[in-house]
Amino acid sequence: MKAIILAAGVGKRLREISRGMPKSMLQIGSSSIMHHQIRSCQQAGIENFVFVLGYKKELLQDHILEILAPGNTTFITNPVYDKTNTLYSLWLARQHFTEEFIYFNSDVIFQTELLMKIVPQSEFSQLLIEDKICGKEEVKVIVSDDMRILEIGKELDISRCIGEFIGIGKFNQQVLNRFSEHLQTGVDTGHQNNYFEYAVNLLAGDFHLQAVFTGDLPCIEIDFPEDLLQARKLFS
Repeated sequence: MKAIILAAGVGKRLREISRGMPKSMLQIGSSSIMHHQIRSCQQAGIENFVFVLGYKKELLQDHILEILAPGNTTFITNPVYDKTNTLYSLWLARQHFTEEFIYFNSDVIFQTELLMKIVPQSEFSQLLIEDKICGKEEVKVIVSDDMRILEIGKELDISRCIGEFIGIGKFNQQVLNRFSEHLQTGVDTGHQNNYFEYAVNLLAGDFHLQAVFTGDLPCIEIDFPEDLLQARKLFS
């Protein structure tokens, strides 16, 4: 299994704090967000990594290689990182859809135990969901009685949603060709600046994607200064 980590973005909403550094290099406790992610993956048995970089890619690449061997690491450049979003970045990595992988963005901090909920073998691809009442801007999911994801996205009826997709998922081998095709559809139809959940929503019509609750294990996507403060309290 490998991890595909999207780390191309600028992180504009945290620029006053980051002072121009890539957001994933911000410190949480004694380590950066990126180093936390890598070590959590390694503790879960994941040794191969694919990173999609853009903003200050050389700086971030050097930071990653402080704790990863080059032989286990692949770097892909998104040359239009300031005009595109996660759908396009993941589309750039589609040639690496050769085995099942864990996906997440580089601004998510979590405990290793959270990965262990989805890393063990399962017949289904799985997405981690926080059981909560969602707001308008959160990526939400609607599921069936057997926890199959029926719809995923921001523009869903909040009353029908069970929670928020935290941005971490496992995609099994059997879905990867179709997943790549849906990413291609997104690029071909002008969705380069959309989120990768656009393609996941299409994939949910083809396969059983299973929702897995995070339970009481903390996980924070760091978009705003208040997110960073909360992460530093929880993960210090």
